[in-house]
Amino acid sequence: MVNETGDFDFYPVEHSISCSSTDGKKVEIEWSDGHQSKFHFLWLRDNCPCCIHPETREPLFNVASIDEDQLIDSTSITEEGFLEVIWSKESHVSCFHPGWLRTNCFLDISNKSIPEAVTWDSNTKKKPNSFNWDEIISNPETEREWLFSLVEDGCCITKNVEPSKDGLIQITKRIGVVRETNFGLFFNVEAKTGPDTAAYTEIELPPHTDLPTREYQPGLQLLHCLKNSVKGGESILVDGFRVAEEIRSKEPETFNLLTTVPWDFGNRSTVTDYRWKAPMITLGIEGKIEEVRVGNFLRVPLQVDFELVEPMYKAYKLFETLNQEDRFKLNFRLEEGECLIFDNRRVLHARNSFDSSTGERHFCGCYIERDELWSAIRMLDRRNRQKIINSSSNE
Repeated sequence: MVNETGDFDFYPVEHSISCSSTDGKKVEIEWSDGHQSKFHFLWLRDNCPCCIHPETREPLFNVASIDEDQLIDSTSITEEGFLEVIWSKESHVSCFHPGWLRTNCFLDISNKSIPEAVTWDSNTKKKPNSFNWDEIISNPETEREWLFSLVEDGCCITKNVEPSKDGLIQITKRIGVVRETNFGLFFNVEAKTGPDTAAYTEIELPPHTDLPTREYQPGLQLLHCLKNSVKGGESILVDGFRVAEEIRSKEPETFNLLTTVPWDFGNRSTVTDYRWKAPMITLGIEGKIEEVRVGNFLRVPLQVDFELVEPMYKAYKLFETLNQEDRFKLNFRLEEGECLIFDNRRVLHARNSFDSSTGERHFCGCYIERDELWSAIRMLDRRNRQKIINSSSNE
């Protein structure tokens, strides 16, 4: 079957359309596996696969131009198995690919390509999942597991990577575009003379997210270990979503403060002045936790009504206290040639203090947005669907 859809994706036809019917306002479809779908006429007209630019495949039709009394005149199944829709009040016919329709069925929850986050603590997880770089680049299934781990667990370790900036660059190319900040596209994490951030010292760093001072915190952070022979400096991760859920279940009033009243974050630098106000916990659709924003050393004076000062500090204390509890921490040592990747808007990272006189500790880091990760997963799945279609075409 020809891949005639309104996008660049590929849609294997696992189930064919058995029959269709319409009352003018909607189309009901029964599939060969017994599944039933229902599509509104506005949605179908809006997504007509021929009303697009032939090269960009971006929509040209404006759904706002549909007359209120325009309805579906009739539907049928073509010889190729497509759903054909004939529209009233305009000489237009839409043909919908069955694979595309099934993928976009509102009632089929199995079509979700991006997995859900699975929260963890030190009882359910002892160390981030590890993946071998050579296997990632040679086996699409391993690559998929690697990318999925970053969504489900929010972290993983990539082993046997060249211990250099070039090694880190190769990993980024597998995920997406690097986000530049005032620290550059890539930055070196090591003890420096005249540091402009606590990360460039030897001191212990408490659990935090990077750049809570920005309107949009970086999505993923990559920290690639080039050298690590010092005494101390062990890495620590905390699932901020897990901690937030603990507060939600046991201290709902505190959770409400942390999700509705903004804290003030800011950097203290001689050359930049980044500031942002936001709650420490951000909720999305249906109350789902989407982001945590934590950085004790990146706070500026709190600006709230006087009556909220004490409750806010109590809420902050609870969140910080839980982040420091061993039951939420993963403790491990990153070795040369290992790259730690984590969701910076979910997983808090920390480190123990270290002594530079005992050796070297040099990491190379960068940021990539969550969007790039999600795109990489979808593109990997798209290539797999293309292989399935090509394979069936050659049979």
